[in-house]
Amino acid sequence: MNTKIEKIAKGILQGKEITYEKASYLFELRGLDTYDLLYWANRIRYSSFKNVVSLCSIISARQGSCSEDCRFCSQSSRYKTDISSFPLIEKEKIAEAVEKGKEYKSDCVGVVTSGYSLQASDNFNKICDEASALAKKDGPPVHTSIGMITNEMAEKLVSSGVEMINHNLETSEDYYSNICTTHTYNDRVETIKIAKRAGLKICSGGIFGVGESVADRLNLAFKLKELDVDAIPMNFLSPVKGTPLSAENSLEPMDILKIIAVYRFVFPDKEIKVAGGREENLRDVQSWMFYAGANSTMIGDYLTTRGKLPEDDLQMIRDLGMNYKMGEMQNH
Repeated sequence: MNTKIEKIAKGILQGKEITYEKASYLFELRGLDTYDLLYWANRIRYSSFKNVVSLCSIISARQGSCSEDCRFCSQSSRYKTDISSFPLIEKEKIAEAVEKGKEYKSDCVGVVTSGYSLQASDNFNKICDEASALAKKDGPPVHTSIGMITNEMAEKLVSSGVEMINHNLETSEDYYSNICTTHTYNDRVETIKIAKRAGLKICSGGIFGVGESVADRLNLAFKLKELDVDAIPMNFLSPVKGTPLSAENSLEPMDILKIIAVYRFVFPDKEIKVAGGREENLRDVQSWMFYAGANSTMIGDYLTTRGKLPEDDLQMIRDLGMNYKMGEMQNH
């Protein structure tokens, strides 16, 4: 057992915060030391969440035709991909997605729209109206991921019963211009600050495997920590034909597990959600994401790609002796 990892981990379990330098050391680990890192990440996860897994599902409520140039994204109008575009879906489809989320044991359903922002448009008002109606029903709460928001939009989301928004920083500030040039890193940070001031909870993380360095991964983690976000979704690039990153090499599964584990050391009591790209990138070690420190995952399909069958994910959780949050009492 690597005693340095043990000392860092026990400090965290006693309430200490990890330093940038110590987190950097964890990223340098190789061989058997990596397994020691996973062991302690799992212990830290357990200290805050026991064996309960939080699940979420999403629906693509407006797809494609996006003006932005995020180099990893199949929905940008600047790239020729096979992704279909469609305007805002009818409210009945959002309600169906929430009902399906309930069936999948989801703790929330994210309504996601493409584009820089919905602004204060009819589409935004429609989403708020549907969120308000669904908040009165027996089902998982509706969260939103609708791009940049203003103070007025944030306040209306709160009054509509929306508790959390997703708005990823994606990568470090230093690397951001390598993956997007049509808006700034500060635009994203400001949206998070606006949402927090309005009382919304924040789901914000990044995408890994887009050519970023270890330092970029660390800088993203510590920026998210500075912003005090509530949940950290971790996506891993699945290259899409037609996008600038279509030829990017995928991360190795053990490297992905290491990223998850280091983030657990940085965020001992925050929700860490492994989301897009886990099936393709983690392959046969998907279940190890929980041993690496994740306490949450996305269930069902993603925005433009298929996920695992929900029943297979639920079975995986049961096979690990863990519980899914909505079914915690039934599966204890």
